[in-house]
Amino acid sequence: MTRETLYAEGLALLTRWCVLNGVEAPEVKAWYTDAPFDACAYYRHGLINIWPKECSTVGTSPRQWSYPGYVVDRTPYGVLQHELGHHVDEAYNYRGGTYSSAWREETGEAPLTGYHTNDMEWFAEHFRLFVTNPDLLEKLRPKTWKKLAMKWPMRAEMRRWEEVLSGAHERWRQAAINKIQAAKRPSQGALFHAER
Repeated sequence: MTRETLYAEGLALLTRWCVLNGVEAPEVKAWYTDAPFDACAYYRHGLINIWPKECSTVGTSPRQWSYPGYVVDRTPYGVLQHELGHHVDEAYNYRGGTYSSAWREETGEAPLTGYHTNDMEWFAEHFRLFVTNPDLLEKLRPKTWKKLAMKWPMRAEMRRWEEVLSGAHERWRQAAINKIQAAKRPSQGALFHAER
């Protein structure tokens, strides 16, 4: 999978999810220059700026541990859905604030990944998996999944988590199984380690 393919498929998923859920899609602007900062995308007031060639590719090395629809997805496919999470958080505020500031406290669920510098990133990472692999999110963070599914019930991705990851290296599938098993253990669910 090339970054260009992942970008095109991610944009199609973003658009499909917005249409299904009656959400006004953000504008997306792809740049094919070097990113002017140490990030491959950012969201600001209805606009996603993304530098696809700066995003990760599919890989299994520690810094490239990334796959579309997996817990960690730094590919253009996942990055677009993460930024969509920021759009939803800002545009469709919750009780006069943002979903991120309220839902993290209400659910008490741990971050999905090591990228949770604040409540907004916590929300965007959960939202990314909610769009790309909702079945996996339901198994890992059921309270957060339930709140998201009640607000936006229409799925753009209907496959079971195993099917979403069917083309992935065995490392991703086994890691997902391990995470699901850990999330099922009551004492481990709240202590779930965020993946970097």
